[in-house]
Amino acid sequence: MAGKSSKKQAQSNLLVLRNLYLASIPVVLLASTRQWISRRDLVSWIRFILLHLPLLGCIYVLDSSGRPKYDSKNKLVREGLDLSQSGGLTEYMFDVVYLSLFGDLGHVLFNTKKFWYSLILVPIYAAWKVYGLMPSLPTTKSRDGDEQRQKPAQSKRQAKLAKRQDKVQVKYR
Repeated sequence: MAGKSSKKQAQSNLLVLRNLYLASIPVVLLASTRQWISRRDLVSWIRFILLHLPLLGCIYVLDSSGRPKYDSKNKLVREGLDLSQSGGLTEYMFDVVYLSLFGDLGHVLFNTKKFWYSLILVPIYAAWKVYGLMPSLPTTKSRDGDEQRQKPAQSKRQAKLAKRQDKVQVKYR
């Protein structure tokens, strides 16, 4: 029973990856066919490849980190990262994939690349998330401010002892 949750996560990851490939492969093939029909020059193909680099990179990372590993006896060795989690980098990568597929569908259906401008939302969303985290990040302040804060925290007795230690201990004849 100890490996039951690992097996469930492995099955869930396989299902998520299967759905990801079922959604992305046909759309990318349609977009590349549309690209081949409409324009055959090198510059448009370079642009097409550059626009698909984030999609391919995210799919590669999701597949390599989420695919379960099995040994030769078909026993689960590693279940992979949980691809069905909400929040975090995994969800961000799925957003990049879906926005890229949205750009491809716009290109296929309407023969325009203006839908690819939706990928601009990705860095804007990332900047907004980082801006939201700014108040929770620790701030660095000067040492003088830290010392001033520590002095009032002393009790009266500690203040007296510190004052005595600051006095000159040696008396000259």
